[in-house]
Amino acid sequence: MTKKLTFTLFLLLYSYQIFSQQLVLHNGYYYTDNTQSTLYTGPYTEVYPSGALKLEMFIKNGLPDGIYVVYFENGKIEEVRSYYEGKFHGTWRTYDKNGILIAEAHYNKGKKNGIWRIWDDNGILRYEMRYKEGRKTGFWYMWNERGKLISEKKY
Repeated sequence: MTKKLTFTLFLLLYSYQIFSQQLVLHNGYYYTDNTQSTLYTGPYTEVYPSGALKLEMFIKNGLPDGIYVVYFENGKIEEVRSYYEGKFHGTWRTYDKNGILIAEAHYNKGKKNGIWRIWDDNGILRYEMRYKEGRKTGFWYMWNERGKLISEKKY
């Protein structure tokens, strides 16, 4: 029982320390304090003045690593990104305030890679683009507000 109580107390104190500290962002790295001597590793959150969650992410060796979620003040998800060693990696989705998907992009270790799509407020696909290792490639399409293809370009 004493071990459980001690362990629980340790977790509470550790959690309080994590959430009460202010990280310092300098040149793209998160540090534990102004001395910039210790890179931060662990969970990180920000809140709006109202107290609503604004963003949550994990930081490893001072850089975003893993899933990064940005919220509207109403609590709905605005963006879901993925990082690897501080670089965009994987899928990045953007939503409107109603939770409707409006953009989807893909990255591979910081470079644009794969199909990118953008929808308008009515859910009509407006743009579709392709990248490979950061370069434009394949066919790029653009549709009007009625969904009619109005432009096609090959890279």
